[in-house]
Amino acid sequence: MANFRKLASGKWQARIHKDGKLVSLGTFRTKKEAEIEAAKVEERKYYGQTINDRNMLFDEVVEDWLEHKKANVKPTTFKQIEVIIRNHVLPTFGHKKIMTIHRPEIKRWIATFGELDENGKDKYSFGSRLKYLSYMKSILHYAVHELEVLEKNPADKLKVSVQDSVAIKKEKVKYFSLGELNQLLDFMKTYKHQRFPDYQLYHMLMLFLSKTGLRISEALALRWEDINGDKVTINKQTSRDDNNTVTLITLKNSSSYRTIKIDNDLVRELKKFRMKQNELILGNPRFRKNEDGIIFQNYNGHYLTPSTIRETMQDYCKKAGVDYKGTHGFRHTHAVLLLESGASLKYVSNRLGHKTIKTTADTYLDITEKIEEDELQKFASYTKR
Repeated sequence: MANFRKLASGKWQARIHKDGKLVSLGTFRTKKEAEIEAAKVEERKYYGQTINDRNMLFDEVVEDWLEHKKANVKPTTFKQIEVIIRNHVLPTFGHKKIMTIHRPEIKRWIATFGELDENGKDKYSFGSRLKYLSYMKSILHYAVHELEVLEKNPADKLKVSVQDSVAIKKEKVKYFSLGELNQLLDFMKTYKHQRFPDYQLYHMLMLFLSKTGLRISEALALRWEDINGDKVTINKQTSRDDNNTVTLITLKNSSSYRTIKIDNDLVRELKKFRMKQNELILGNPRFRKNEDGIIFQNYNGHYLTPSTIRETMQDYCKKAGVDYKGTHGFRHTHAVLLLESGASLKYVSNRLGHKTIKTTADTYLDITEKIEEDELQKFASYTKR
């Protein structure tokens, strides 16, 4: 049976027996409120459900939640989540009892990330704030439905506020125009590597990325066996740990697993590249073969490092007289050129491995709007009397 007592403050405390001890359920303004809470807990106890532990600390809930997350997300994703929780959530709430965290406090916490720095810019992007609040909601949801130490989620339906005067700027998609791409590829075709002049690794990589739209991590994981005629199967990607050791991991989502067709020109270039690679492996002791049989190996037989690729491509772009757009710029270039050539949004979405067609439409909104406008102008000209 529950135990009730009036405290010196005038409030009422409700306690129940748990594991042979009296455990406090908290303090309440009236005895009636204490009796109602105790009745709920006694009912849960009767049906063998978890009894609310009002003394459970937030960081204890987080540790449990992280274990749950670890079993359900990729290692790279879990690492990102853990960093955010350690740096942005626990410093504010970690030491608090889970039952004492209320909605106004969460609102104040998320608002601090929207404050401006000394240059008048947001300290944290709108996307980052959305992510932080999302994780907070998930932790509290876990406390309600899995640990059952909360009756309701105090962060439920909370939103990241946006100042009316501050517009959320959509990140501009960086891509090469067809002229810029051809200028870069023409330069790379003539560029000679000092140690192995005929091994045009970066020309092949840039050409391949611009012709397929693969993510750089997907391209670096590709093996020769993944290419069958004019078809490329994408089923893995590379990842680097804190020691820069490469591992092969699963793809971003189920839609990322795909097989795409490539044009005849790219098929021919790949065949020539493979012949040169094999020639060097067999004829030059300084050129080593990668054990996994990957396509884009360096002369040491190793996987390419993303940081090295970025630095090298920046240098090549500068020499070619073209602005560097990032490694992801080749993926954007492929999508934009497809859309400009008349490919459907659905075809582009499937080829890129996007989870939904909405992702493609949102990413390339400006481009698709221009295409629609051009098409409408064609229709207007055709029907004009």
